[in-house]
Amino acid sequence: MLIVEQLKQYKNKNIHIVGIGGAEGSAIAEFLVSNCISSITGHDFSAKADFKKAFFNTHLSLKSKERDEALDHLLNLPIKINFKDHYLENIEEADVVFVSQVWFKYFQNMPILENLKDNRIPFKTITNLYFELSPCQIISVTGTNGKTTTARLIYIIFEKWEKETSQFKLFFAGNDRENLQVLDKLQDMKKEDVLILETSSTQLLLNSDISPHLGVITNISPNHLDDHGSFENYLEAKKNLIRYQKKGDFAVLNYDNKSTRKIAAEFRGNAFLFSAQKKLEEGCFIRDSEVVIRVDGRETVLMRVDDIKIPGKHNLENVLAAVSCAYLYGISSNIIKEGISKYTGIKHRLKFIYNINGIKYYDDTQATTPEATIAGINSFGNNIILLAGGDDKGMNYEELGKNINSKVKFLILFPGDASDKIEKFVDKKKNDFVKVNTFQEAIEELKKYYKKTDLKKDGTVLISPGAAHFYSRFVESSGKDLKQWVRLLSSIK
Repeated sequence: MLIVEQLKQYKNKNIHIVGIGGAEGSAIAEFLVSNCISSITGHDFSAKADFKKAFFNTHLSLKSKERDEALDHLLNLPIKINFKDHYLENIEEADVVFVSQVWFKYFQNMPILENLKDNRIPFKTITNLYFELSPCQIISVTGTNGKTTTARLIYIIFEKWEKETSQFKLFFAGNDRENLQVLDKLQDMKKEDVLILETSSTQLLLNSDISPHLGVITNISPNHLDDHGSFENYLEAKKNLIRYQKKGDFAVLNYDNKSTRKIAAEFRGNAFLFSAQKKLEEGCFIRDSEVVIRVDGRETVLMRVDDIKIPGKHNLENVLAAVSCAYLYGISSNIIKEGISKYTGIKHRLKFIYNINGIKYYDDTQATTPEATIAGINSFGNNIILLAGGDDKGMNYEELGKNINSKVKFLILFPGDASDKIEKFVDKKKNDFVKVNTFQEAIEELKKYYKKTDLKKDGTVLISPGAAHFYSRFVESSGKDLKQWVRLLSSIK
C-alpha cells in the first residue's frame, strides 16, 4: 500500500521516458502502466523498423523467445512511442522525464534535454525509483572497478542465508545488460526483505537525497571523466551513494584506495573499512592468510584466503567488501564462508576459458579501465600475452604502460583512441608489439608468435582491453564468441 501512495505523485502527470527501448526505459514503462499510470510518451531514436534489433541488443538477460514476448508487450502498452522521425517531440510539455543513466552522451538528446533539466523539469532514472519506493533495506554497490563482482558476491552470500533461514526474500538488480530489473517486484517486497543494487556513477548523478542502509564503494580512480567533466565531479557523484545515510547505516569503504580512504574520514560516523594490505584497528582485513573482522575490540575469523576461488588481489578486495556487508547484516561466519567459497567469478571478468598446449587463456573483457587491466596483469606471472585496446573514456594510461613494460611479453593492440594512448607508453624495445584490426588478425599474430617463441607451461593469454566497447566492436560483431576464436589455436603444437 505504501508504494501505491508514493506513486500518486505520478498520477495525472505528463510523463516522458527517453530510451524506452533500453532495459531501464522499458522496465520503467511496464512498471508505471502496471500501476495504472498511462499518461506516458516513450522516445527512442531508432527507426520503428530498427526498434526490434535495438531492443534485443539491450535485453540480453532474456532468451530470444522472451525478448519477442517482452517487445510485443511493450509495443501494446496503452502509451505513445515516438520513434526516430518524431524523437523528443512535445517533450517540453513533460512534468517528469525518465532517462537512461547515460542520456547526456547522445547528441540526439542535446540541447533539448539539457535545457529541460536546466529549467527544473524533474529528471529521474530507474535508480531513483528503487531508492524512493523500496519498502525493504537496500545494499548498493558502486566503484570504479569491482562493483559487479562485489554485488554478485554479496548476493550469493545473502542467497545462501535466505535458503538457510526462510525469513526474508532476496532481490537483485545489476547494472549491465545481462541482468533483469526488479521494479515489477517492488509491490512484493516487505520490510524484512533485502534488495541488492549495483549502481553506476551516472545513476548517482540524479540523486533522490536517499542513501541505502549499506553503501559500498569498492574504489575510486579517474574514469568516465568524459561523463563527469573532472575527477572531482566524478568523486562527488560516487559520494552521493552514502551522502544521506542515517545513524545505523554503514558506508563500506576501501582503506587501500586513497580516494575512498579520504571519504571514510569525511563520513566517519558511518564508515566501515576493509583492507587487503593493512591490519586495521577496526574493520575487515587479512592476517596470517585469514580474513578477520575486528569490531569494538572483538575479532571474528571468517575464512582462510585459500577459501576464495577467484584469482587476483583486486578480487580479494571485492571479497573483503562483500563479507563486511554480510557481517554487518548479522550473517554467520559459516554462511559467509560457504557463499564465498562457491563463487567462481562472472562472465567476461578474469574468467579462465581454455588451457591449450599449456597456455592458459583468460577472458577479462569486462576490464574496461586501465586499473582493471592492471589488476588482471598482476594476477599472473610475467609470461603474459595481452590483447587490449578500444575506446577512451578520458583516462590516463601511463601506469598501464608501466605494467605492460614490466610484465607483458607480447602486446596485441586493437584499434581505438585508448589504444593510441596505450601505445605511447609502451617500450617497443622491451616488448614484442603488434597492432591488429580484427580478431582474425589477432589469431594469426598469436600463431606467428607461438612458432618463434617458447612460452613454456606457465604462459598466459589475457584478453583485457582496459578500454570501452572492445567486446561489442571486436567480438560480438565478428560472428564468433571468444571461445570460438581461442579454439582456433588448438591446432598449434
